[in-house]
Amino acid sequence: MTRQYNRLMTWQARLFALLALPLVLLAVAAPAQAGEDLAAARLRAELASPDPGALALPVELARAMRQFYADRAYQPVWLNSPHWSDKATQALQYLAAADREGLSARDYMLAPDMTAPHGDKLGAIADMRLTAALMRYVVDVSSGRGAPEKFDPDLFIHPRRPDPAMLLATGLAAPDFRGWLDSLPPAHAPYRRSRDGLARLRQMPADGDWPQLADGPALRAGDRDPRIAILRAQLTQWGDLAVPVATAEAVAAQASADPQFFDSALAEAVTGFQRRHGLAADGIVGAQTRRALNVPPSERARQLALNMERWRWLAPQLGPRHVRVNIADFNLVAVSPDGDTLHSPVIVGRDYRRTPVFSDRIVGLVLSPSWTPPVTILRKDLLPKLREDPDYLIRKRFRVFEGWGDAAREVDPASVDWRNVSTRNLRYWLRQAPGPDNALGGVRFTLTNDFGIYLHDTPDRGLFSRNKRDFSSGCVRVQEAEQLALFALHGDPRWPLDKLRAAMVSGETRTVKLLEPLPVHILYLTAWIDSAGRFQFRDDIYGRDMLLNQALALPGPDLSGNL
Repeated sequence: MTRQYNRLMTWQARLFALLALPLVLLAVAAPAQAGEDLAAARLRAELASPDPGALALPVELARAMRQFYADRAYQPVWLNSPHWSDKATQALQYLAAADREGLSARDYMLAPDMTAPHGDKLGAIADMRLTAALMRYVVDVSSGRGAPEKFDPDLFIHPRRPDPAMLLATGLAAPDFRGWLDSLPPAHAPYRRSRDGLARLRQMPADGDWPQLADGPALRAGDRDPRIAILRAQLTQWGDLAVPVATAEAVAAQASADPQFFDSALAEAVTGFQRRHGLAADGIVGAQTRRALNVPPSERARQLALNMERWRWLAPQLGPRHVRVNIADFNLVAVSPDGDTLHSPVIVGRDYRRTPVFSDRIVGLVLSPSWTPPVTILRKDLLPKLREDPDYLIRKRFRVFEGWGDAAREVDPASVDWRNVSTRNLRYWLRQAPGPDNALGGVRFTLTNDFGIYLHDTPDRGLFSRNKRDFSSGCVRVQEAEQLALFALHGDPRWPLDKLRAAMVSGETRTVKLLEPLPVHILYLTAWIDSAGRFQFRDDIYGRDMLLNQALALPGPDLSGNL
């Protein structure tokens, strides 16, 4: 048996053992209402207490439990006295296997309190215990383990948290309870691939068994070094370095090969590894590549599990046609029902002006846009340039306005002594005319958010050749902006490519409303499995993995104590 299966059976056995102990006949603990049987009376009495069954439930879950049992006239859900029902057995199996979803089975395993009263009371508590654990699980696996904005203030994504009582009642009424449990995790292909990848990672060597590549000079093709044998072992484990088919010739060739020699096949494997990690794909094992190679699979499994949580935050439907921007990958993909239609490098916010995470809609385009720099950019970026180079505004075709609203008036840029303008006495604002130097390039993609983030073209094409592209002030610059505009205008006969291209360089601003809004999801994914089944990992450029890991590692509501 595999380690994963053995672990699953261990958890399942523990759950059965812990939860089966209290399965005894229910007796009267409080006066039954007219027509109410003994089991219902016990459950009603327990749920009426401030802390039902001493389960130490959070307020929201306790409220959901009371509503759930009230709707069922306080009848036990899981007991087929003196045994668990078939649905209870299935529920226990899914709780034991929660790790496969990037969750933790420990969060749903409720240990009995040996000091709790024994006797018939425990049957009601056992039923409530399983209900509480499953309520928590079905919400966690379908929409995540909490409100993202509590983990990170730059997360403007609001998963729809289902009502636990209604959700569980729906499942119990389903003709196929097991099939319903299977339907709860996100149906997105990237999530399903991540779940499969997580299982693969957990089959790889554990931390203490993962070979470590020692520090030293960079390794490259043609080198001979004892560390190269370790490099080969690491790349073979990840699948970047293919294992020869075990023919007699291959075995003989491998036996005669020098494992400490950096040959062309190894260089190709290093390049593939670097691409999968968002590193400069030069085939040379320098410090960055060595650090990535030394990260054990268990750490990558944790990273992948964090990103599975992020997929759970998204709406159940991303949209048949949608755009996804991965901040950590510096890339954009436009997706249609036929698959990925467009891939484009992007530039995202600097660390101190981070691009937020959110879902929105592209509702229109501005062709040959003008640009009014936000106050933050004017103060922090432009003012220092203007003090050093007063001709910058004229050269970049900016107009200068003094005052605000209807009282604003245009002034000659040369008439302003920018050396004496500071953030304290700033009374000017700027507008850059459309044209080849305009910071927004030929097109701006209009979104609906309240924090001024949008996608746009750019005249500064050189930055797209960089490996790490966090240079913006928060908005997203798109290399293939023209193709993205075509994708957004899908089905609009007014805008063939030649007309769109001409309008983007005309210098005449035109606003185009899309025939149908296009969903756009600004994500932060540092680990995923691509469509070819390859592991992809990226640096945590904003430290958001760290924040999420800290939040999810905190003790959850204690469902296990005082039972």
